[in-house]
Amino acid sequence: MGPFHHHLHSICKVPVLLISLSLLAKHETQAQRPPQNPIENVGVESCGECHEEMLESWEQSAHARSYETLAKTQAAKDIISILGISENDIMTKASCVRCHYTQEAFSGSPQTTAAVSCESCHGSGDKWIDHHNKKSLSRGERIARATNLGMNHPGDIHSTSKTCYECHVIDDEQLVNQAGHPAVSRGFELLSWYSGEANHNFLIQKAGRSTKSHTSQIQPIPSSRKRMLYLTGKLLHLSSTLKAMAFAQDAPVDSNGNFIKLKDGRYTFGVQHTIEVQRILRSMKEVQAKVKIPEYDRAIAITSALAFTTGQQAQFTKTAEEIETLTREFTKNNTGSNFAAIDAIVNQLNPRYSSSHPKVGVASTR
Repeated sequence: MGPFHHHLHSICKVPVLLISLSLLAKHETQAQRPPQNPIENVGVESCGECHEEMLESWEQSAHARSYETLAKTQAAKDIISILGISENDIMTKASCVRCHYTQEAFSGSPQTTAAVSCESCHGSGDKWIDHHNKKSLSRGERIARATNLGMNHPGDIHSTSKTCYECHVIDDEQLVNQAGHPAVSRGFELLSWYSGEANHNFLIQKAGRSTKSHTSQIQPIPSSRKRMLYLTGKLLHLSSTLKAMAFAQDAPVDSNGNFIKLKDGRYTFGVQHTIEVQRILRSMKEVQAKVKIPEYDRAIAITSALAFTTGQQAQFTKTAEEIETLTREFTKNNTGSNFAAIDAIVNQLNPRYSSSHPKVGVASTR
């Protein structure tokens, strides 16, 4: 079991930490996002007025199509059956909506209007969209004003990447153990997913001007940005997973140090996240063998020192918060230009598309 075996083996000697649902709902260090306020969402049509190409690209993605398809999948039907809710409930329950749907307010009432949409990733637009659209300002001024008011701008790799992990890493143990929801999206890797279906960069730099304009072709991700997405993703994935594990009540291993499985053969919430941490650390150590990154050194060290047992909420939370700080420092102080040594790793990752995406079966360029 790698560096955690000693800690995991002694799990049964550690008291279980009971965490109330009210604490889980209000805990400010939760891994997942809180539900968005429908009043603050302006809807995809508002974005599409200027970003038509991006809207059309999004409409082909699983993020958009799940509005019609999510509740009809077998996985969703199984969860619905266990929870005793209907298909329609999935589109209205806050625990589902916060990651799977977008709501707007009409006549004071919340209405689910889209699945994972523009504001799911870039933030609710009510406070910043007018500044984002104000053509009398320079592009830099518009970006600065909008980001100060809550926009997750693509130029900020930390904020835009973090939104991915707020939904692809689950912090609800009951939803995982009792209802069968996976603790993490299977095979999730930021760069691969970001450069596949989620890639809708139709902007090009105008020669000699600090502005950008639309083009009809999706633009390739620059090598330096790819490196930053990959490296930032590992730190954010680690931080998000540790935040989620702070809420684990069930012991991840039995008295013999073996991972515990549920009756249906699935690993428990704690085990799924523990395995994910091990996988992330292996990837980070592979990076460290090629290029030295101080933030990686620190993140690996403090994570490896953790006891992966129940009753460790404070330790997991503190470590996750420190790694979050390291991530901000890393993205602030680096551009990716000095990490060419990891291109052999990065270039192995193909853009990821869902099975129904139009690009599946079409050769993709990295």
